[in-house]
Amino acid sequence: MTDGAARPDRRQRSLHCGREEQAMIRAAAADSRKTISRFVLDLALADDVDRHPVALTEAEQAELRDGMREVRGFVRAVRDALPDGGPGLAKAVAALARERGG
Repeated sequence: MTDGAARPDRRQRSLHCGREEQAMIRAAAADSRKTISRFVLDLALADDVDRHPVALTEAEQAELRDGMREVRGFVRAVRDALPDGGPGLAKAVAALARERGG
């Protein structure tokens, strides 16, 4: 029985890429012990946000927001501590690193 007869709802698709990319895909599929078709399908389906949400949860968003506020507070504190605004934050951090031997 041919593949087409066993699975009449399936159709062959083409993927166009260079020889080097083909070799990379073949090797990655072999390493994962999958057929090339299964390997590519798994990659494509893993990107489906309806199947696998990539958005942050509300708790993760709050944690990220709070972390950014902490960083912003640190930046403001450093800037305020520099005389006349100082040489700029990046230069001030680099000077501090040099001073501490980093």
